[in-house]
Amino acid sequence: MDSGVFWELKANDVSHVISWHDVTIPDLGNYRVWVHALGTEILKDFLDRSKNRVSVRMQFNIAGIEVQSLGKSFPAVSNPEKVARLGVAILQTEAPSQAIKGSLFRGLPFSKIEDAHNKCLQACRAKIEEELGKPLRIAKSDSVPTITLKGGRSGSVLERKFNIALEIASTKADSIAIAKMYSEFCAAGTSNIVKKICVDLGVESKNVYAALRVARSQGWLSASGKGKSGGKLTKEGELAFKDLHGELTLSRWLSRGTKGSK
Repeated sequence: MDSGVFWELKANDVSHVISWHDVTIPDLGNYRVWVHALGTEILKDFLDRSKNRVSVRMQFNIAGIEVQSLGKSFPAVSNPEKVARLGVAILQTEAPSQAIKGSLFRGLPFSKIEDAHNKCLQACRAKIEEELGKPLRIAKSDSVPTITLKGGRSGSVLERKFNIALEIASTKADSIAIAKMYSEFCAAGTSNIVKKICVDLGVESKNVYAALRVARSQGWLSASGKGKSGGKLTKEGELAFKDLHGELTLSRWLSRGTKGSK
């Protein structure tokens, strides 16, 4: 494993050290791990073992870790990248309250973070499309376009609008996936369809019924009959299943249901 380090030391201020470590993981690829350590003054004007007076001593604590996925090789770290990374690092002026350990990574809810990231990408795209639709646009701005999604807590009008839109999109995606599954069970003449879906997906029956109501209200699922005698996916439903990536959603639900049954 190759490593390197660069730093910025400041008198009477916090200092920052950034190291990088190149790691190759079989069958996964090459990764560069960045470690940012923040140094603080813990003692001033003391004598070392040789009775020499030392003005300051620093203690460094890990303040952040980044895992960067690379290609077939490890590129050299350029000076502009060092400057940029130090520029971000110096924005953190307080030492971390807790040390970063391996247990942190085991406890991170990566799947939830990934889902939240996808929602942010959807909000970003929606905002871009909204801006492109305006007759007059500002050509250049010093501010960085940002949308903050507060996980259900109240935010700005714009944030609430995007949150509502994303929740509707998410509900529709889940509904069309369940409706597709329901339709296929109906075509096969399966009995107790809702119960079977609950078992396969690991969800409650009320969620299945809610999804079917949404699907029928959108015209995706026929409303005639109940159980195995009704519930055929319409042409609009087939198109919605494709447009809303229903196959991907269904795979995610089935995977979660399988894990929950173990």
